[in-house]
Amino acid sequence: MSMPTQSAQVLEPEDRRLTIFAVDFVGGDRRVSLGPGLNLVHGNITTGKTTFVRLIRALLGTVPSGLPEETEVVSDIRARLNVGGQLWEISRPLSSTRTAPVDLVEVLDEGGREPRTLRLPAVGSQASFGRFLLDQMHIPAVSVPQARSKPTESLTPVTMSDWLGYCVVTGDEIDAQVFGHHHPFRDQKRRWVFELAYGLYDAEVARLVAALKRIDTRIGALDREEELQKQFLAETPFSSSEALVRRIAELDSALAENAAQSIEDVSEAVATFNVGKLREDLLLNRAKARQVADAVRKNDGQLKDLTDLLGQLKSQFSRLTRAIISDEWLVDFDFVVCPRCGSDVEPARATDDCCYLCLQTPSRSSSRESFLAEQDRIVTQIQETESVIASRRESLSSLRALYAELSTQEEILSTQLNSRTQTFVSDRESQIAESASRRAYLAAERNKAEEYLRILERFQLTFSSRQELEEQKAEIEDQIARRELTESASGHYIELLEDRLLGYLSQLNVPYFGAGLSVTINRKTYLPEISGRTFDELSSQGLKTLVNVAHSLAHHTVAIDNNLPMPGLLVLDGLSANAGRRGFDEDRIRDVYQLLMDVSEEYGDRLQIIAVDNDPPADLWDKLSVTEVLHLTQEDKLIRFPSVILPSQAAEAD
Repeated sequence: MSMPTQSAQVLEPEDRRLTIFAVDFVGGDRRVSLGPGLNLVHGNITTGKTTFVRLIRALLGTVPSGLPEETEVVSDIRARLNVGGQLWEISRPLSSTRTAPVDLVEVLDEGGREPRTLRLPAVGSQASFGRFLLDQMHIPAVSVPQARSKPTESLTPVTMSDWLGYCVVTGDEIDAQVFGHHHPFRDQKRRWVFELAYGLYDAEVARLVAALKRIDTRIGALDREEELQKQFLAETPFSSSEALVRRIAELDSALAENAAQSIEDVSEAVATFNVGKLREDLLLNRAKARQVADAVRKNDGQLKDLTDLLGQLKSQFSRLTRAIISDEWLVDFDFVVCPRCGSDVEPARATDDCCYLCLQTPSRSSSRESFLAEQDRIVTQIQETESVIASRRESLSSLRALYAELSTQEEILSTQLNSRTQTFVSDRESQIAESASRRAYLAAERNKAEEYLRILERFQLTFSSRQELEEQKAEIEDQIARRELTESASGHYIELLEDRLLGYLSQLNVPYFGAGLSVTINRKTYLPEISGRTFDELSSQGLKTLVNVAHSLAHHTVAIDNNLPMPGLLVLDGLSANAGRRGFDEDRIRDVYQLLMDVSEEYGDRLQIIAVDNDPPADLWDKLSVTEVLHLTQEDKLIRFPSVILPSQAAEAD
């Protein structure tokens, strides 16, 4: 999936949409319909509000651990989402397995193209459901270093779950932490999301840093290889390729001289022991023996063919003999009675040309004389074939005798040649051994020199590759320096965040310390500081809740106003958990809901807010009632078991 960067195109705010229109907990008999803007979920304690928030996070990110036992009946979470301006039907198993398949079906208007269908693993830095969500919202899905000051350290991916840290504020964190900043790993990811969202570290820089990491790894490998090559060559007498080339040329000359000396020795042996004449006689004898062997095979074949022909002629002679006998004894019969009806038959009842039995003219058949003539011709052929077979057998016997004679002669010549050669080898044994030993030594030295030369060439190539990698590294570092946004650009967004947070806190009428209310975003920790106090220094949990609400809203609204990457979804759990129901505390809770309604009205469908609380203010219920999407009670909890049917539900069904 391609991942456009923020700088590649101008995105509209709806491209960051992440709106949940419906969610169905399969097996839990619960379906909740939601809408853009503010959505209210409320109910008593222990009715499943916090579980609802955790299941929403499980739908979009990783499944949290420690879900309550009643969620075991939920097999899948199905939802209809608007992701980046496009509707999708989602079905995700409620399983913590990273490869659990998530099915997606695109929802299109009627008459359009065929909808896309996808099946993706739930979690992963590459092709996964989380990566799909980020790509659809044009949010950077990159791997970043552990520390911005050390871009070549090990990389860690920034996933959809990390971005959800700014979108889902749970009840156990809203009055104690800022997006999980007390957990080291989550705090590290929180900082990276902040830098990616506000331009301190963009997606292209992340890609360049990853390329820089790979180049540094290759340079390190080349350095280790170069050190090994230096240690290896340090123990050899060769320090340059020129010396090795000269050495190889010297060895080639010595090998050629050795080969010439061997040829000269062989020529001397041929002249001294008359080996040449013996070798020629032996080769001539072997050639004649091969010719005779070919003639023997040819005569064998002809003799077999003649034997087969003789058998065929004798078989034909036997058939002719049987035909002659049949014509004489089996045809000429006289009948006195009809063989069919038994009536008397007189020869005088027909002429000589007709058969007196059937009264038909007999057909002419081969005469006995023609059969005898054919029999004589075949006898003549049999005699001629037997004569040729006898001739071929005599010829074959002669050829075999000649072949045996040539074989004996070959053995004699071979023995004489071996004897004279062995005599020469015995006389020159030490000289031949010395020549062979020197030839083997020269060949081994040449192979060794060639191996050294290849190592030197590889060393030179390694040096060249290292220079190229160094140039690439310098170029990437320059690109990173050019890509990094200036402090003024990033600072401008952060100043907008500070102003927006100050405005929301003023609207909430939070108590302040000293001369007046002020807000600062710490440039190292990216945490809010209220009137000079850090978030952890705020002793009141109720005040921390107000700061968290304002801080979360400020991030999302500033991101929408400036087209910064941030999913358009905010879930706030436990809004009034740490506030009283009278006086000052009651007014602050009323201010919180009024702020949520004002922001919802201003940003409409660009930001979906899901507010989860025990008991919203009664005097605002006329306005809040239209935002209610789920009301949980002790009788109607989030997870419904099939055996439990409420009377009100039965009445509605009727």
